[in-house]
Amino acid sequence: MLDDVKRARDLITGKLVETPVLSLKEDDIKMMLPKDSDVSVKLELFQQTGSFKARGVFLGLSVLSSEVKNRGIATVTGGNHGIATAWGAQEFSISAKIIMPKTADPFRIDKCRSLGAQVILAENVDDAFAKLDEIEKDENRFVLHPFNQENMIIGSATCCAEIIDQMGDIDILIIPIGGGGLIAGMAHYLEQINSSVELLGVEPTGADSFGQSLENGSAVRINKVETIADSLGAPMAMDFSFNIAKKRVNQVEKVTDDEIRRAMITMRDRLGFIVEPACATSLAGLLERYKKKCEGKKVGIIACGSNISFERYNEILKDYKD
Repeated sequence: MLDDVKRARDLITGKLVETPVLSLKEDDIKMMLPKDSDVSVKLELFQQTGSFKARGVFLGLSVLSSEVKNRGIATVTGGNHGIATAWGAQEFSISAKIIMPKTADPFRIDKCRSLGAQVILAENVDDAFAKLDEIEKDENRFVLHPFNQENMIIGSATCCAEIIDQMGDIDILIIPIGGGGLIAGMAHYLEQINSSVELLGVEPTGADSFGQSLENGSAVRINKVETIADSLGAPMAMDFSFNIAKKRVNQVEKVTDDEIRRAMITMRDRLGFIVEPACATSLAGLLERYKKKCEGKKVGIIACGSNISFERYNEILKDYKD
């Protein structure tokens, strides 16, 4: 599958949404963008289950044998991957166990349950991965990894293929990084088509495992995750996805929680989108770290997910002062 993004696109046709692209031409936001730039945003927040994760999940489940499906699946998630997994399991009539940290937004927990999945709450991300290992061993369930699997990479590659089709000849693509599956898929497709697009990454300062991995030269685990962008809160990069991404990622910058908050407010007040922190991180990178670099360039960014309760949204922004 890794060499066949076209086949993957055919598989998801009719089940996944070819999400639209919004050109940021309106004066109220254009004034904030890099000078003489042409910026468009890929609206994956309108994807099935509210995030790009549905792409990789659907592909992964579509190729499982009947025997594996009968054993059931399991995964660990901060929210978006879990919701996508619960949806996919419902589509394919598969039993799903989803492990989430107890700090996860109750909206996300309830959404997984409403789709028929069993949710197991863990103390933290490390505990969640430990519970996943136990379930895999004890119940022989298939593990649908949130980012370090071929199906997740190819799912993200289908998103990149749509971006290239929709935006045309872009110069720069700015992608948020959690575990690294999304940017690895972008890197894979750009490499496959021998594209000259410059691929830039953005991480929260409190979850910078990918940037540290680049500095180290190999995938590393960080000691602590601390960010409002919980969907980007993977405590480690992993070899498979990291090695694909590092071939094409030109630069990775970190943004603070307050810079992410500012981008959330910009998306709300100037675009009318109520989004989770991870969804605003690509815009935060453009405005806070890559603004000079993007002057005079045709730029693509991504709004990657929208799964957040009003209560959590208001809690995140209540103490922010520009």
